[in-house]
Amino acid sequence: MSAHPPPPQTGLISPTNTVAMIIHVYLDLKQIARSASRYPWPRPKRCPCGSHRLWGHGFVDKLFEGFCTALKMRRYRCPCCGGTIGLRPAGYFPRHQSDQESIRTALAHRIGKGRWPWGCVTNRARHWLSALRRNVLAVLGVPALSDLLSGFDQLVKLGRVPVSRAE
Repeated sequence: MSAHPPPPQTGLISPTNTVAMIIHVYLDLKQIARSASRYPWPRPKRCPCGSHRLWGHGFVDKLFEGFCTALKMRRYRCPCCGGTIGLRPAGYFPRHQSDQESIRTALAHRIGKGRWPWGCVTNRARHWLSALRRNVLAVLGVPALSDLLSGFDQLVKLGRVPVSRAE
């Protein structure tokens, strides 16, 4: 049996070691829904590794509340470090389909009136409330549970996602 020679070294990091990063930018989701390929996508000035060389790396489908199909979001690739940079609309938490203000408004309605607002996806919203309670307790302590909306705002100021179940 003959062994295959190792692949030539190209100077790039292998795909298993690449870094993925999300940049939040101001995007018009309605215009993207009409035509993602014609949208004037902002291009990052540089990669976190310091390289100014960024290549277009196609689009990736992302779901957002209010749109019946996934929207194509632009991403870039750095040839120096092999990392990818994806664009996401400002005002959205990572891995969430609803914007921050909608989430906070729905939680405020539920906490204040004891029911979810009309039109709110309640199974998703129950996850938000449960995660908010858990995160407020874990980060801010028991006294903060008495004012969950204030806890929401404090967690955002700390750079945390208050309704994340992953942290």
